[in-house]
Amino acid sequence: MAYKVKVEDIKSLRAKTSAGMALCKEALAKSDGDMDKAVEYINKRSDVISRLRNLTGAKIGLCKLALEEAEKDFEKAVEIIKERGWDESIGEDLGEKVEGVIESYVHGKEQKLAALVEVRCKTDFVARNEDFREFAHEVVLQVAAMKPQYVSKEDVPENVLAELKELFMKEAKIEGKPENIVEKIVEGKMEKFYSEKCLLEQKWFKDEEKTIGDLLGNAVQKMGEPIEIARFVLWEMGQ
Repeated sequence: MAYKVKVEDIKSLRAKTSAGMALCKEALAKSDGDMDKAVEYINKRSDVISRLRNLTGAKIGLCKLALEEAEKDFEKAVEIIKERGWDESIGEDLGEKVEGVIESYVHGKEQKLAALVEVRCKTDFVARNEDFREFAHEVVLQVAAMKPQYVSKEDVPENVLAELKELFMKEAKIEGKPENIVEKIVEGKMEKFYSEKCLLEQKWFKDEEKTIGDLLGNAVQKMGEPIEIARFVLWEMGQ
C-alpha cells in the first residue's frame, strides 16, 4: 500500500528541519514516510545553514560552527545554538549597547583604495582582545583584496537572485544543454557567484583552503561568544 503523506508527519518533519511545508510534503512522499530519509532529502535540496538561521536567529558563522560540532545533525545543532545562547541577536534590543570595532585599511603608498569593516561582539572584554582585533584586520584586508559586494548569501536582494537565475538559465539553453541538467548548471553558477561576491563564502586570500566563514567560526570558538561581521565599505579613487 502506497504511503499517504500525513499532516502530522509534515509538521514533525518541519520541526526537525525548519523546511517549508511543500518541501516537507515532497520529501515524505519521495521517502515513503521514512523520516530519516526525508531529512536527508531536504538537506540535499535546501541550504541547511539558512534553515538553522531562520529557525534560531543565530548568525551564519555560529550556525556553521554548531552544525559542524553536531556532526551535521540539524536537531543537535539547534540544541547547541540554544544552549550557548547563540540565538540571541547581537544588539537586537534598542537600548542594548553594541560592542566591537571598526577596522580600517588603506592600500599602498598611493592610497587609492580603502576599506572599513564593522565587526561586532557582545562584550567589551572581547572587543579589546588582541585575537578579536586580528580577526577584524584580516577581514578588512580580505575586503580590500577580493572586493565582495555582500556580507552573506542572505544579503543578496531577491531581485538580483531572480535576474541571475534567469540569465544563467538562458545561457544554458542557448548552449544547448539538456533540460534535465539545466537546473544543476544554474545551481553551480549561483554557488560560484556566492563564492566570488559574498564575503563569508569567499576563500581567504591568504589560504584558499579556508573561507572567511571558516575564520569567523574559528574566532567565535576562540572568543566563546557571538561575533558578527555587520557591514563593510570599500572605496576606490574615482569610483
